[in-house]
Amino acid sequence: MIELDTLSVTFAAGSALRDISLKIAPGDRLGIVGESGSGKSLLASCLMGMAPDAATLSGTLTIDGVDMSDADEETWRPLRARRVAMIFQEPMSALNPLRRVGDTVAEPLRLHFGLSRDEAAKRVAELFAEVDLPNPERRARMFPHELSGGQRQRVLIALALACDPALLIADEPTTALDANVALQVTDLLVDLSEKRGMALVLISHDLASVARSTERVAVMYGGDIVERGGTDDVLHAPQHPYTQGLLAARPDPQAALRDEQGKRKRLPTIPGNVPPLSGLAQGCRFAGRCALERPDCATARPVPHGPRMLLCPVVEGAA
Repeated sequence: MIELDTLSVTFAAGSALRDISLKIAPGDRLGIVGESGSGKSLLASCLMGMAPDAATLSGTLTIDGVDMSDADEETWRPLRARRVAMIFQEPMSALNPLRRVGDTVAEPLRLHFGLSRDEAAKRVAELFAEVDLPNPERRARMFPHELSGGQRQRVLIALALACDPALLIADEPTTALDANVALQVTDLLVDLSEKRGMALVLISHDLASVARSTERVAVMYGGDIVERGGTDDVLHAPQHPYTQGLLAARPDPQAALRDEQGKRKRLPTIPGNVPPLSGLAQGCRFAGRCALERPDCATARPVPHGPRMLLCPVVEGAA
């Protein structure tokens, strides 16, 4: 359905995405993980044809066999919502505070399908029921501030589902939600994907949600996909040093909170921070933070290898 072949996105300051290659088939569930600044949301924007105006794209992006790399807004508009839809971050800011949520969800139905106001309202109630919003007709008449965070997130899911897309991109859908609500939202997305035969791309910092809801995972750092594979394989036996660092930094509720001297233990961390776009290494993007770094890592660009498509020659040499 959707295929990226060496897609790159470049700004004046540098390359924000480098040679991203992905295939997403109907019904696939793909997780994309990585620190803030790794390029996850920019990749999602490209899949929606919403790359920033200042960006220069190279490579190819095809949808249903049609190359959309250089497509204009008029070409993209009928595909959004009907073929590819997205749940944006932060449900409060993603919804217009001055509009009733039912009117917001009805808008794409009237725009893409020409439904009357009454027909759209009936469909909105059905969508709200599908995403488990109680009293859907009443909820449709409410403004965003009258709903809880979890309810607003369900409204955004209903909005994304309105035109029956083939691919749903969920960008940090559990941000700012408590653990129980986040779990419910994650399970809802999986259930909808299975019932509709819809592909799902879940972008998240929450590795537990990714483990629970996806079949494949891609790990991003500095605009590169550094490791990919089956979700269980990657999360239980990570090979790239960056993936290993991400997983090691997760809090372990079973671990002792204090050492033998009674001092509080610090959580493991990856040293340093994701550099700005202009400060990314020309070779391995993880250079400067990697414990396995060799002198040539910062300048020699790694070549993908192995079943995980690893971008790490150090691991390749060790193998």
